Amino acid sequence: MMRHSARSTLRAIPALLSTLFLASTAQAATCIGNCGELGADGVVSAPPGGASTYTWVSTDQGQSGGGVLADVGGTTGSQLRSDPFYAQSGSVVEFWFNYVTSDGAGYADYAWAQLQGATNSTVLFTARTRPTGSIVPGTDLPGVTATLNPASVEITPGAPVWSPLGGSSNTCYDAGCGYTGWVKSTYTVQESGTYSLVFGVSNWSDEAFQSGMAFQGLLLNGQVIGDGSTAEQPLLPSEINDDGGFEFTFTPTPNVPTFIDPIIAVGYDYTVTSGTNLITSAIFPVLAGDTDGYEIYALGDITPGGLLGTVLGGQTFTFATPVKGFSLRDIEETLNLDPDNPTAFVTGLTFATGDALTMSQTPVTVTTAVPEAETWAMALAGLALVGAWQRRRRSLTPAA
Repeated sequence: MMRHSARSTLRAIPALLSTLFLASTAQAATCIGNCGELGADGVVSAPPGGASTYTWVSTDQGQSGGGVLADVGGTTGSQLRSDPFYAQSGSVVEFWFNYVTSDGAGYADYAWAQLQGATNSTVLFTARTRPTGSIVPGTDLPGVTATLNPASVEITPGAPVWSPLGGSSNTCYDAGCGYTGWVKSTYTVQESGTYSLVFGVSNWSDEAFQSGMAFQGLLLNGQVIGDGSTAEQPLLPSEINDDGGFEFTFTPTPNVPTFIDPIIAVGYDYTVTSGTNLITSAIFPVLAGDTDGYEIYALGDITPGGLLGTVLGGQTFTFATPVKGFSLRDIEETLNLDPDNPTAFVTGLTFATGDALTMSQTPVTVTTAVPEAETWAMALAGLALVGAWQRRRRSLTPAA
């Protein structure tokens, strides 16, 4: 069987980077090559867990070296990188993957996913075309550190019908073409730090008979690693500053809320730390048991004279004049917000312009009392959760 030659014209991406899914608020990811979003399509069904869409990368219209892994090689492909986010040691990252290939019989296209930090990189998933046997994890690829379910997968054979394969959809080059079905990857972060998730797919020794990977989930401790467009898909902090504040860097759409989530919630100071953009309004969550809402102060001025107003959860607080920052108080201490719930205090902020900015959301906490000796044993059952909470808490003085 003769293999056809690859199309000689590839889609040009300025400076190798294009913006994927520029939502109504902040950029969600960057793509090298060809990436997109779909619902159930051909052999790739709707992903598990009730989601209706998934993200994909494809070698079709990919770029030279776009999805290549170091020391593995390849020709054309695509790669998608998430915005950076902060993850603590012990945090759990979860995804679903589905590898689809029209290639086979010695043309070992491959797909992969990594959690990449400043000093380390962890492989979450690999798949590779081969004529027979298991293709997950991928042969002769870096070892997968995450837990895969199923642990190994053989191809569901046949010419795969899937739109991201372009002209290769519904074609098959000999034994090995097909798809894996959805495979779950679960990984526990070993070292606290700032990370990005990177997904890639690459042709192997030519540019013909395309392959791709669908993925869905993008979960950190059960929370979607989102683009800030809704309270259900908030931006996660990219790092923790020296004062214990959660830092976010993004480009907003003027007069459209961007939702940010600081992982824990007790009380906060919000400050634009870089850029000239100003906050025009804010929306705070509705917390069960907190019926009197929140007090909003001028940043660092927690006095009657600094009170800008009060607002109930779920309602919009509009500043009389756009501000660089503000202080929120009056979260009920008795709520004991779950430190492992990453949606504890998702905040929607609206900005005056579309200029990029960096901002911090710094928790303001109180010190809890030490249990009496006779009640200490009763507290041991919850010690792990309490310890995780207090390691992340800071006793802060409001900024001057």
